[in-house]
Amino acid sequence: MPPGNPDDRLPSTASGAARAPPSHTHRRGDCMEPFRQIGARLRAAAFGAAIAAIAPPGLAQATQGVTDTEIVIGTHQDLSGPVAALGGPLRDGMVLAVEDINAAGGIHGRKLRLVIEDSAFDPKKAVLATQKLLTQDKVFAMVAPLGSAPTQATMPLILERGVPLLFAGTPADFTYTPFHKLKFALSSPYGEQVRAQVKWAYEKLGKRRFGILYQDDETGQNVLRAAEEQLKVHGLGLVERASYKRGAIDYSSQIARLKSANVDVIILGTIVRETAAARMEARKQGWPVDMIVNVAGTNSAVFTIAGAEVMEGLYGQSQFLPLDSAEQPPAARGVIERYKARFGKNPEDGIIFGYTSVMLFAEGAKNAGRDLNVDSLVKGLEKIRNWTTAFAASPVSFSETERLGVRATMVMQAKGGKFVPITPPITY
Repeated sequence: MPPGNPDDRLPSTASGAARAPPSHTHRRGDCMEPFRQIGARLRAAAFGAAIAAIAPPGLAQATQGVTDTEIVIGTHQDLSGPVAALGGPLRDGMVLAVEDINAAGGIHGRKLRLVIEDSAFDPKKAVLATQKLLTQDKVFAMVAPLGSAPTQATMPLILERGVPLLFAGTPADFTYTPFHKLKFALSSPYGEQVRAQVKWAYEKLGKRRFGILYQDDETGQNVLRAAEEQLKVHGLGLVERASYKRGAIDYSSQIARLKSANVDVIILGTIVRETAAARMEARKQGWPVDMIVNVAGTNSAVFTIAGAEVMEGLYGQSQFLPLDSAEQPPAARGVIERYKARFGKNPEDGIIFGYTSVMLFAEGAKNAGRDLNVDSLVKGLEKIRNWTTAFAASPVSFSETERLGVRATMVMQAKGGKFVPITPPITY
């Protein structure tokens, strides 16, 4: 809808039209003319507002963030909060991808510009960051925003403005369902991951007494629901459950509770720092229990936090192979070397998702052609079939009816200070 109230756009004399100086030469019809003009303007304004209200998503903002020379995309990451260990590398991967794209000539002659805001993994801060990105920076698309809770809080703002929400850095189901034209997901969802993990642990590890430690927010609730659903398939339920608030640093009572219940495997609905903390606390309590974590905690940063010995044996999951995998193709090694030169340090696995997300956006924008707008971008993304990034990973496909690009993931295990795949891509 155009800014302002329709009445505000009326001429300043409109309210005084009825007080026009009398003239004996005016006919009655002439005296009514000012009112006709006002009515016509009001009807035009109302018609315009109605058209704006029923316009398909993206129509009114089709060219926001796109000029003849530039495409502006935005993201919010945790750069100072509890999952900054993931947000920092993810941001760096996005920055490197933008630089690689621009060095190669951009997208149909347009350079890509990335605007990054810090959410601190706080939904309220994420909302403020998103409002800035949408209204001040006027981004064309929101790419890879990090975290279930921050993304869920900001998603309505993004979609209501007709801006695509692409490849959120969370495996939460809401990133692709219910179907929405402007939502595309890259992460294999928590439901798919956890159910596959539970089935694998039941069948291959012989586990029967499942417990869970989960973050009390959208991230953890997704893991909890999926675990319960898959355990029902096997005629089981959770033996014990323990939760914690986002940002917590002490997990002693939760681990003690699970230990007292004599669980033989803990499903972790945790992220990076919390995954390392759970392992350290179990070790402190002298409890060598098996743990299985989702993709959010399957990150090389856990070895930096807790040490390789503490993390040894942890089961994880990922749709991407680790950076140091011998199976990484030459293109991935090239990205790693450019990262080292650009940032002066060794990369962490989090760069993979950031780099891949921007490159996948670029693929959709290339498919859209020179006439880039929201509708053409959507069509360009829908054309993607079996796309692979520079890194070894499960291929990505979208369609007119499919907004989830990847379902299968690999079970990983911490061995010698790194995660290695111990299964091919699996589903439940």
